[in-house]
Amino acid sequence: MQYTIAIYTGRLKVMAISTVFTNNRTQAVRLPAEMRLPENVRKVNVRAKGRERIIAPIENMWDNYFLGDARVSDDFMNERGSQEQSDREPL
Repeated sequence: MQYTIAIYTGRLKVMAISTVFTNNRTQAVRLPAEMRLPENVRKVNVRAKGRERIIAPIENMWDNYFLGDARVSDDFMNERGSQEQSDREPL
C-alpha cells in the first residue's frame, strides 16, 4: 500500500511519501508516478544526510554539491600570505 502526501510550491510538487520494500535482499523505494525520474535516467547517486537519503540523477551530482549548504568559515585561510614566485628559466 502506498500513501502520498504532497507539498506544492506554485505548480511544482516537491515532496511525496512512498513505500520501502525488499527485492532480492536489496532495499528499494517505489517512486510515486508524479515523482518519477525522467525516462532517460539509468543511474542515480544516493547520498546520506543524517537520516535522509537523497536520490539524484548522476548528471546533476555536482550541481547539487555546489548549490548545497556546505560553506567554509569567513576566516578560512585568513592568515595565509601571498606566496612569492620563484625565478624560473624561460622555456
